[in-house]
Amino acid sequence: MTISSIFLPRPDNQTVGIWGIPTSSVNWCESDYAISYYIAEFVNSMSSMCMVSFGILGQWSLRYMTKNINSKNKLQGDIYDPLHAHPSLLGIDRIWCTWFALQIVGWGSVAFHGSLQWWSQAFDEVPMVWCAIIHLSTCLVAKFDPLPLASSSGKNLGWFTRLLVPSLRRTSKGEPYTPIISTTFLIHAITCSLLVTLFRGPSQFLVFHVLFGSVELGGFWRTFTLANEVSKSSNDRGIAYVEDRYSEAEYKHLVHKHKEDVRKLHNRGLWLYCIAIAIWSTDLNLCDYVSKIPISYPDFESLTSSEGIKWIQTTFNPQGHAWWHLLVSLGFYHLGVLAAYDRIIQGHKLFWQGVERGDKGCLELLTEEKVKGKEVAKKGDIPIIKWVGGFIPVIAMWREQR
Repeated sequence: MTISSIFLPRPDNQTVGIWGIPTSSVNWCESDYAISYYIAEFVNSMSSMCMVSFGILGQWSLRYMTKNINSKNKLQGDIYDPLHAHPSLLGIDRIWCTWFALQIVGWGSVAFHGSLQWWSQAFDEVPMVWCAIIHLSTCLVAKFDPLPLASSSGKNLGWFTRLLVPSLRRTSKGEPYTPIISTTFLIHAITCSLLVTLFRGPSQFLVFHVLFGSVELGGFWRTFTLANEVSKSSNDRGIAYVEDRYSEAEYKHLVHKHKEDVRKLHNRGLWLYCIAIAIWSTDLNLCDYVSKIPISYPDFESLTSSEGIKWIQTTFNPQGHAWWHLLVSLGFYHLGVLAAYDRIIQGHKLFWQGVERGDKGCLELLTEEKVKGKEVAKKGDIPIIKWVGGFIPVIAMWREQR
């Protein structure tokens, strides 16, 4: 299967299973119905569960949000954290939707590879567009409007952004960007959904990759600029706002960890994505070669034969598209955690800066009616990345020593 072959009629001699002749605009390198009469591409379909698994993992990781990982700080009783008590201010609902959308992508991919029908292809591709859009919108909200309550949110806009993205400009009344960003992307997502669903054949394949690729590249660019900003000593998007809450040594440790975590999340996510795309492209364009890799193995019955060992010659298909599913899921998980991490840090920073300025919206979250006698979180309580098992990143809290 090659890109050029999607413009040609499907062969008449392909294997047909329960779903009938494939009607999708593209067919992948795995042989149709080779393993099961009921599943067109068995390996590709089963490997799609990687996306479902990482989507569930992303939602599960949100449980760590309130956990303190500062071993020096033994907290007694419950802590009232105003932002965790009002998670919508940190965009947790948007982050949750990103991971939910990734699960829907996975189930759509299971249906697509399992049947190779045009309707199941739409079930795969439309959620991909929505997932990428939610991810990009999370990145942009973190940049332009990370905390609706803070009056300073979103004021630092460069001329380039003002020129090319006027819809993100704050109005003269100081209205937040979040509704504008959400509305803009909602319209874009609906438009993409209609185009991907209504087109057929080669045009559908091209339309989808143009629409999805543009949003995907936007997300790549935003995470790249984020990682680049954090590496600069003059950067104020990190945890510099808590410098006065820690000793010099501990603050340097936290800054170093923050920069290393951002770098690791970005580099791992981007490299996994790039490797996945290379494998995807190879599987699509060089199927005639990669699906017929010659291998030989001994005939096990001949191992005990007096005539000597006989070797069986055959071919091997490494199932590149299945590897794409695994690697792209892992890469997106890292980039998704990075986007969420930046969003949550900016929310915390602007909240405590708003408290120090006396912003009414921020102070309202610290009233006795809401605190209810609990110990209140402090400015030095910052989001931080915890690597579960040394490999899986989740967002936790580093609580200032009491």
